[in-house]
Amino acid sequence: MNLIKKLFITTFFNFLFITNLFGYINISPTTFDKSIETGGYQEFTFYNDTNMPFRYKITPVAMEDGKVQDMSQWVEVYPKVVTVFPAGEKTFKVFIKADKGSPKGDYGTYLNIRQMSAPKLEGEAEENLAVGMTVMVNLNMGIYGYVGDKVPNISTDTPVVYKKDDKSFLKMKIENKTNRLVRMRIEIQGKKDHFYPVGEMRALSGQTLVLDHEIKTLGEAIPKKVIITDVETKKIIREIDMI
Repeated sequence: MNLIKKLFITTFFNFLFITNLFGYINISPTTFDKSIETGGYQEFTFYNDTNMPFRYKITPVAMEDGKVQDMSQWVEVYPKVVTVFPAGEKTFKVFIKADKGSPKGDYGTYLNIRQMSAPKLEGEAEENLAVGMTVMVNLNMGIYGYVGDKVPNISTDTPVVYKKDDKSFLKMKIENKTNRLVRMRIEIQGKKDHFYPVGEMRALSGQTLVLDHEIKTLGEAIPKKVIITDVETKKIIREIDMI
């Protein structure tokens, strides 16, 4: 067997292994995207749709990314170890508060999630990791926060809605001119105030988002406006007339 064929087979089976491992983890939400200047809070929930219990250990890990500053040193997680029984769910809480005087801008951290099979649960303390447990997943989930202006500042070009293969798409650019990240929800407003979701997305400070996204439920409706909403505050940032 030649070297190229060996590498292909190895890569293929590694892909299957990783895919199978990730199939065991089900967590929502997967984002944070909040101000950490006065303290940001988010609850995350694990869901277990298998017939075996799982245990998760959550640990903040430094994010070494030139685009954002690290906030792992400020992360509080409770509880740090979570057990989820079959067909059950369990929540853990994350609170992040930046040190006073921290520079304005975008911050990030990884939540390292080690998922283990937990066959021996009876009589165990919640914070114990049982001997002999099998590590199923060792995943770094990136989350982001910010220190900066309260009100987002964005600019856009002229949005275009077009059809292709009987599907509707929104094409436009959104530039984040704020000194920190902004998480936005994009919707199309039709006549009779019907709203058609395009999606949610994060724009880091200074980043330009280039959208070419399907509007799955628009159908034959006529687009009236593009509505851009700040997900964190639920306040509308921009309304752009289409007609």
